[in-house]
Amino acid sequence: MTPRARLIDIVAALAERYPIPSLPADPFQLILWENIGYLVDDERRRRLFDAFEREVGLDPRAILSADPKHLLRLAQAGGMRPETRVERWRAITHIVLESDDFSATVRGLPLKAARALLKRFPTIGDPGADKILLLSGIAATPALESNGLRVLARLGCFAEGASYDRSYKAGVAVLTREGATDGAWLATAFHVLREHGKALCRRGEPNCVVCPLDAVCWHIAVRTL
Repeated sequence: MTPRARLIDIVAALAERYPIPSLPADPFQLILWENIGYLVDDERRRRLFDAFEREVGLDPRAILSADPKHLLRLAQAGGMRPETRVERWRAITHIVLESDDFSATVRGLPLKAARALLKRFPTIGDPGADKILLLSGIAATPALESNGLRVLARLGCFAEGASYDRSYKAGVAVLTREGATDGAWLATAFHVLREHGKALCRRGEPNCVVCPLDAVCWHIAVRTL
């Protein structure tokens, strides 16, 4: 079995187990989604995002004109440092309003420039920019979240680097090297690898006994990301 076929089979097996979550497809909304709470699980993030949409709206001008006390109350539901979160929401909207149509602007840029623009936003580094480019359909850019990266490392798809940044680049290179240019497949891979890392291939206590990938895993859980 070739490495590419093996990875396809891995993603297919995980896709049968984990449903694909419903996330915003608009780049601005994805940036807000990332900044809506601090270290919150997916269910809580969805509740926070829906409450924000319901009570404030997803128009940048509506966010800037919203009552600061109202924004602070919403931010308090999202965990630590709510004042900082409100500042980030406002910073996000200011950057978005630099263009008449942010979505069209970022979609019209060359890939390198689009990534650089996205990295101007609070908390968005290379992994976050890759995720937004992929999930918004702007570019078929391989992306991984920390849980998905850990799964690929434990499967032996790459050797962990001395830093998270090096490991991330190595993990993304696995997808790039194997010719994955299908945006829909890459998005599925992003989601199911992430879900598997959260559910079974956990950082501290991987549950290998019931893992559907046990037969092909290298069992290198001793070293974790």
